[in-house]
Amino acid sequence: MAKETSDAAILQLRAKALEAFGIIKDIYARPAEEGDVDKIANQALKLAQYEGAMLTLQQYFGTAVPATPTPPVPIDPPPRVVTEEMSPTLRRANAVKKKAPAKKKAEEGE
Repeated sequence: MAKETSDAAILQLRAKALEAFGIIKDIYARPAEEGDVDKIANQALKLAQYEGAMLTLQQYFGTAVPATPTPPVPIDPPPRVVTEEMSPTLRRANAVKKKAPAKKKAEEGE
């Protein structure tokens, strides 16, 4: 099989896989209707078959056509600790908190 022929077959399978994925996304985005579960399941089966066939051709014919990229998994950044040096608002809020107990003691002492 010529390289162009195998590349064309892989690209066609990729296009069909992307089409099935797009249909699933469209069904998911709209309000639910009767039969949506069956439609999503059928499209998911098609997607899996197209992707599997595409990967098989890529393995056997060693083409450099990239596979469908998987969406990146979002990684939560570590929480950022805000200090008084970074935030003038925090500095003012802490100053008010420090003054409040002193004021309360002064009022109780009277």
